[in-house]
Amino acid sequence: MRKRFCTLLLPILLLLLRPLQAEHPKLIVVVIVDQMRADYLERFSAQETGGLHFFNSRGANFLNANYEHMPTETCLGHSVLLAGRNPARTGIVANEWYDRETGRMTYCVEDASSPLIGESGEAVSPKNLLGDNFADWLQSSYPGARIISISLKDRAAIVMGGHHPQAVLWFSHETGNFVTSRYYGNQVPVWAQEFNGRHMVNSYAGQQWAPLPASDSHADPTKQVGGQFPHLMPKQSGRLLNDAVYGSPFGDEFLEAFAEHVIKANHLGENQGSAPDLLAIGFSSNDAVGHTYGPDSPEIADEQIRLDRTIGHLMEFLNTRLGADNILWALSADHGVEPAPEAEQQLRGNKAARRLSFSAAMQSIQSQLNAIFKIPGEMHWFAGRTDTMLYFDRTELARHNISIAAASEALAKQVKSVPGIDGFYDVTRLESVEGWIGPVLRNSVFPKRSGDVYYLPSQWTLFSSKPTGTSHGDPWPYDRHVPLVLAGWHVKAQRIARNVQVADLAPTLADLTGVHWPKSEVLDGKSRKGLLK
Repeated sequence: MRKRFCTLLLPILLLLLRPLQAEHPKLIVVVIVDQMRADYLERFSAQETGGLHFFNSRGANFLNANYEHMPTETCLGHSVLLAGRNPARTGIVANEWYDRETGRMTYCVEDASSPLIGESGEAVSPKNLLGDNFADWLQSSYPGARIISISLKDRAAIVMGGHHPQAVLWFSHETGNFVTSRYYGNQVPVWAQEFNGRHMVNSYAGQQWAPLPASDSHADPTKQVGGQFPHLMPKQSGRLLNDAVYGSPFGDEFLEAFAEHVIKANHLGENQGSAPDLLAIGFSSNDAVGHTYGPDSPEIADEQIRLDRTIGHLMEFLNTRLGADNILWALSADHGVEPAPEAEQQLRGNKAARRLSFSAAMQSIQSQLNAIFKIPGEMHWFAGRTDTMLYFDRTELARHNISIAAASEALAKQVKSVPGIDGFYDVTRLESVEGWIGPVLRNSVFPKRSGDVYYLPSQWTLFSSKPTGTSHGDPWPYDRHVPLVLAGWHVKAQRIARNVQVADLAPTLADLTGVHWPKSEVLDGKSRKGLLK
């Protein structure tokens, strides 16, 4: 009798307990658009009806989301987004940094023990990313959750995917295939091989990239500089075609087609273990277009309007498979972009905008240091440099009996009036740095990998040896301010004016989906679930 009673009671107890379990979507899709500034969502909205329109009109839009680190680069941004931690905690301080032990520059995802599978190229893995990220937390909270991260850039896909994903793949410029490294397994997944076998990138051979009618530069000449349309893709398959596709909206289309294949082959969002899956997708072509033509070009307008359609296709595909109410979407970017100085002057009359070669700044720095330390002739002061960071040449300093401390202090306090640079900051003395730049610097420094001194480029100054195009890397608003939008599952449309960090995304996603991170993991970001309707 007792056994029969227990048998009857068990299903009832299970039904009663079910509402106590954390609700979750079937699929979480994190969309990162490389080099997308926050203003792009509104700027091109009149011509958009697809995915970016959905985020802008139906999502919870954090209007004032900023990065709080420098330099503002791809590897840092993609790592902060899903780690909820700034570079001081992730250890990802730049796209590449100077390794004092090996005496050479090191790529942010470099790992000699993880060569590519069936391809030549740099061996890579997430080894340099310290601590776990949202992808890892998701798997710990929901055993059986599947993580797949894809991008045209290896570093973007790798740092988003965390340490234990099911698959991470990126685009090979050499072969036009999606590839991976031995960190993730002994072979390229069969389903990826199937997609590669289509040689889809070759279908763009000879195609012309011309502006859509909605993005034609003649529509509003007061907001754009002259473009260089049309752009013809090479007619032959190979590296030149692969590079051209990557540097155009066709790269986004190509990645979206792969995303659909990934979803179908892995049945993402149809997890038999009742766990949410995660697809992280990094659209890289926007960055290539932005670098080449600048944010005020008709090319970037057309890129954004086409990207709106491309993301819209992905949304339609997923909504048909899973239902729109079962998908949680997130949109952001890894950094913004500085206006090309010539366009900034032409369109907005900004006389402060200028293009400088860093060689002039370096010459001023070294000549002043020579004078301070009374060095006759020339001295090789620096072993390495990356955006906003300088690494002293320790061997050269020792040869002249100059300590790192003395050199760093002299650069920070005595070197003045360097073209294009507002100030220098000794990484060992950042606690006393006041103003907005203080927290930014302290969030950025990981002593083993960071430079000895950080420098702050002047606002509107682009350090470049190229006559055209632009870049990013500075902590000014045009490089720090990016979109941050949640949409879909349990999210209502609203505009949130509160200042937030981009690092808030990971804990907010976790709070929304019942995901927990280890107590040992100290986050810089905060959950913003409480700001949502």
